[in-house]
Amino acid sequence: MIELADRLSPPVAATHLVREQLALALNRAGKSEEAEAVLRELIEQRGPSSETYGILGRVYKDRWEAALKAGEHFTARGLLEQAIAAYLQGFETDWRDAYPGVNAVTLMELKEPPDPRREKLLPVVAYAVERRISAGKPDYWDHATRLELAVLGRDISNAEVALAHALASTRETWEPETTARNLRLIREARERRGEHLDWAAEVERALENKAAQLDRGAKTA
Repeated sequence: MIELADRLSPPVAATHLVREQLALALNRAGKSEEAEAVLRELIEQRGPSSETYGILGRVYKDRWEAALKAGEHFTARGLLEQAIAAYLQGFETDWRDAYPGVNAVTLMELKEPPDPRREKLLPVVAYAVERRISAGKPDYWDHATRLELAVLGRDISNAEVALAHALASTRETWEPETTARNLRLIREARERRGEHLDWAAEVERALENKAAQLDRGAKTA
């Protein structure tokens, strides 16, 4: 993607979509600062969008995780705040887009102490994803988002329904792996505070088992 962007004609390379995908590629290639610069310039020139802010949130989220692994806890706290702010800005730009919303709420839950804004934001994000699902042809990520929100809201009934739909809609191994990882971060944060939800751990195991099943199928295909 990075090489392709370099070869495109200037008018095409300057389009919103190409620059967002370029920023994603740069971030995944370990060029976080370049990715941030592309996104900041895009916001300045084209105005805010939920997608652009969502990608910017991912840039800060990846930096946060790297800082945690390196034991840089004070740096990690600042990066977590930046990630939350970017995701929240993205959701507030377009409340129909649940992706930045669920990421904002999840990261708010991971803060110590948790960000109190998550309590008001959670039902708004949940409504956004419900509207998307009811509009027809939801994909895995719609159901996975609903599942993550149900776990955040400690709603076992909706979590079971969303899990069933997510498992039935899974296409790639990395999909349930990603969701299980997010849910594990939530569970571990709550366990550090003394809260234990056994059913949430069972949800993680169901997703991990689905990923293992898909992996075995891919190896024997």
